[in-house]
Amino acid sequence: MANVNRPVLVRIVCLLAMAAVLWSCGSGGYGSSNPPPTPPPPAQLKLDLIVTGLSVVKIQASASTGTVVLEERLTSLTQAGPDRSLVILDLRGTETGRCAAPPGLAMIDFAQHPSGEISLVLATATAVRITRVDRSCTVLFELALDDPQAANDPFFDTGGLHDDHSLLPVFTRDAVRVAPIGESLAVALRSGRNATVAYRLDRAGAGYARAWRTLVEPGVSVFLIGITSGSYDEFHALENHMQLRIDADTSGNIVVGVPSKFQSAPIFAAHSAFFGEPIAAQDGALITRLSPGGTRIGTTVIDTRRPSEMHGLRIAGDDIAIVGRVFSEQRSDGSGWDAWSARVSRADGSLASYRPLDVEQGEILFDIGSFRDGKFIAVGAAGYTQNPTGASVSEASTPLLVILESDGRLAARIHFTPGIPFPVFARQNQVRTLAAVGETWLIGGLVNGPGTHSGDADPRLIAADGYARELTIPN
Repeated sequence: MANVNRPVLVRIVCLLAMAAVLWSCGSGGYGSSNPPPTPPPPAQLKLDLIVTGLSVVKIQASASTGTVVLEERLTSLTQAGPDRSLVILDLRGTETGRCAAPPGLAMIDFAQHPSGEISLVLATATAVRITRVDRSCTVLFELALDDPQAANDPFFDTGGLHDDHSLLPVFTRDAVRVAPIGESLAVALRSGRNATVAYRLDRAGAGYARAWRTLVEPGVSVFLIGITSGSYDEFHALENHMQLRIDADTSGNIVVGVPSKFQSAPIFAAHSAFFGEPIAAQDGALITRLSPGGTRIGTTVIDTRRPSEMHGLRIAGDDIAIVGRVFSEQRSDGSGWDAWSARVSRADGSLASYRPLDVEQGEILFDIGSFRDGKFIAVGAAGYTQNPTGASVSEASTPLLVILESDGRLAARIHFTPGIPFPVFARQNQVRTLAAVGETWLIGGLVNGPGTHSGDADPRLIAADGYARELTIPN
């Protein structure tokens, strides 16, 4: 794994809170009737990571091993991507490893295991490689994901491009995601037939062994969504219908989410035809639960009723929480996009709630997690506008952090600033990811990002600065 030097400033403060110990000194002195002194609490990591020229798109953290941050250099529509790299921090906040993909490969996703080791997903245009690294980013072993069955998965052909011998869609590499199951790994991808396939890889000595493969959704023709002008895809909206999301719990239960678009990715129709489960909806997402052994338990339909995108999925206790954005209404001022959240029961797959969220012009939610008292915490961006007949997103947005009731109603919006020493620009400001460590929340995102047309005349404006920081949410 190649190490790269990037213009990065890291500020980590690690505070050790010492507990005051009081002794009762009666006539017995330090007799056995007195309790032993209370040990001090463990160190609490105060994270304040600043990344110049890169955004932060994913954080995973552990109180026993440390934090891992996925960075991304923004790329124009004419550049191959994604361009992502990894930063690894120990419990003291010291950077112990930094890695980027070797030439010809792109880093797509990662998963941190309880041991502190990390599984990286690397991809060419057609192939997927899983690379296991330690906390210095030294390669421990690699697995080229080979799947001859992919060429024969059921395929509902309505035209468009596909590649039977590829493990990724023709139009994007950014269509594979992973989640840790202890030291094992759950993998889900969209193949060259645009089928959705899940795998479990178990740690076996100095390598991975495939435990099972499950077809989650059949292949279907997926069409490229183009743009008539502009140089940047603000929310990866042009390829979201080719992507998917995955999460897993420590017992090995897995959830896979796939977006469906009536015109460009008719997953609902293909699912109905293959599984014999009629779906009246046209746009939304399919949420499939898999057992630890890879058996399909059931699929839940989220009907968003309007064209939409799915951006985040988390197992949240007894629920599955999903977020994205939906084109609720075509408004002349471009404010017709709303964020949405949904909650699915893990027990029976019932759709407990689906609700759009309208707080400030346009909204989007990228990530969600369990909060106190049955509520949820979700992050994204608000205050943007979009061409009501196109895909062009405005230059400006504001960071969005909300507390949601269990049914998706807005409980509170928490206003904050990233708190980083960059000039304030009226450009894109987004919260992209969150992670919980006990009662502490880590959030990551970008400031000073571009809109769709920012780099049309000057490609250097397709850039942003990123952050990952601790945030205390008041009661």
